[in-house]
Order: sequence, then C-alpha cells, then structure tokens
Amino acid sequence: MTKKPWKRLVTTVLTAALGTPLLLCGSLNGSMASYFKDQINEQRELPKIGTTTTTESSHESSVVTLYPHQRESKLVVTLRVRGIPVLTFIGTKADLIKIRNGQNTQQVQASIDVINRAKVVAERLNELSHNEQFDSENITVSANIKDKSYTIKLSDKELVIIDDKTILSDTTNNLASDALQATNRLRRLMGNALPLNAIANISSTTPGKVKTGIKEQVISLRKGMASWYGPGFHGRLTANGERYNQNGLTAAHKNLPFGTKVRVTNLNNGRSITVRINDRGPYAHGRIIDLSKGAARVIGLMGSGVAPVKIEILGGLK
Repeated sequence: MTKKPWKRLVTTVLTAALGTPLLLCGSLNGSMASYFKDQINEQRELPKIGTTTTTESSHESSVVTLYPHQRESKLVVTLRVRGIPVLTFIGTKADLIKIRNGQNTQQVQASIDVINRAKVVAERLNELSHNEQFDSENITVSANIKDKSYTIKLSDKELVIIDDKTILSDTTNNLASDALQATNRLRRLMGNALPLNAIANISSTTPGKVKTGIKEQVISLRKGMASWYGPGFHGRLTANGERYNQNGLTAAHKNLPFGTKVRVTNLNNGRSITVRINDRGPYAHGRIIDLSKGAARVIGLMGSGVAPVKIEILGGLK
C-alpha cells in the first residue's frame, strides 16, 4: 500500500472481537487535539481494520473507545473514556507492518498483542459503565515494588498494569505519576469519584513515591511565552475530565500534574496570577502555558494574546 501523508483525522469504526468499537484516530477538540497532533510522529494513514457497519446508537452506548495510530514507527492504541484520553498501549514496529500489509484483517487484528491488551481493558470498562451497582470509588491503584510497575484495580481485581508498555496518554514520564493520574481520571470519568492522594502500599522511603504536596519554597520552572484560550472551548471537557470554565483561574500545561498550582507573572507589566492546571497544551512552538480567559484578563494578556511570562510552582495536587 502506498503511504500517504496524514491530511485529516478520519473516523473509522473498528469492531473488536467482543464488540468493543475501535476508532481510527477520531477527531478531537480543544487542547487535547493539539496534543495528539503533536504526539503522533510521522503519522500515516492506516488501513481499515475489520470495518463493519455500526449504528450510531450502538456507538454512543460505548463509554470507552480505542484509537489505533502510529507513533515513532510503532503501532499504539489509545483508550479514551467519554472522549478523554486515559491510557496508551504501546506496540511494536512489527505490529504496524502487520496492520499495513494484512489481507485478512480479522486474523491480523487477533494476532496483535497491543490491540488485544487494549480490548480487554476497554471491554471491562464498557461492561461496568452499564452496571448500576458499580461504584467508581472501587477503582484503586497499588505499587508492584518488585518489578517497579503499578496495578490499577477494580474492586481489588486487576484491570491494567502501568509499565513501559502501558502509560498515561499524556505521559508524565514517571510511571508512579502516570498510574495515579490514570486512576484518578478513571475514577472521575466512570462515576465522578473523588481523586486519590497517593498510591497504596508505597512507604515514605520507597523510591518513586508520588508526592501529594510540594515543599513550601517556590520552585522556579522557566520563562517563556504564554497564550490564552476561551470562548471556543467554554463548557467542553478538559484533559482531566472537568468542564472548562473560561472565566475560572485555570491553565493548560504540557506535563505538570493536574491540580498543580502555578504562579504566572507577565514580564511585560509585572502582574501575577495563581492558576490551577486542569488541561493539556499549548503546542505552538515556544509557548509554555495556555491560560484561561479569566486568568489572562488579570495579568493583562487579553489584548496582546501572547506575552513573556515566568511560571513558578506554588503548591501540590488537590
């Protein structure tokens, strides 16, 4: 098959063996759309896999969807819950070649481990989404000290292991942080349970512990350009699953943990504002933070649209 540059996101329903729909790079809105455009390196259109006719109603009934795509010459599958990316399962270059060259797509799909791993998790979550007795408070996470991985559990039964093959979609490059954030995202999206503050069975001396607060001294991060976003995104879901309020004091950052409080100082006028990170972005070159309209108004960023800023961590996770 001739490889063609990716020109647009194409939605293709892919029916998994047990009925879990897979969507081939479905379109995204807001900062998360920019994230995936930036993250999918050398992306090329993939052949349709097991395409069948699926009714709109049956698609809408699926809370969890899977999106196979290419990243760094590998096949990866991103799991989304209610449209929010939560987990990314990492495959291999060989998997990608199978997808591109496979003739019998059902057999090809069944032979690819990364798709099968993602399907198992998606099917379980879709089942629970229709179970009125399920309480998302039962979604927990614990550490596997021996092999330095983390297990997300449903009522003490393993759902998925966070390791070098399964990470948070917008990874923090720290497995412990990925595991805690993925767990809290699932807790919120599957039933609006309150977030956990720490991973179970991690002692204070265990390396890689996820801290729920930051020391009192301010840690200066860096200087760069800030921008703002507002009307077009008001009311939409942010990357952490809450509704975006353009008049709130929040911001999008590429990798700071959700809930982190950051002081942003406009270096043109000295005005400062404290914001809470609840979204991902910006992805324009040179920009380090994307403020809400309300925060941008306070520090005099509305007129110029962008301005040089200094950002400093002030506190930990909520």
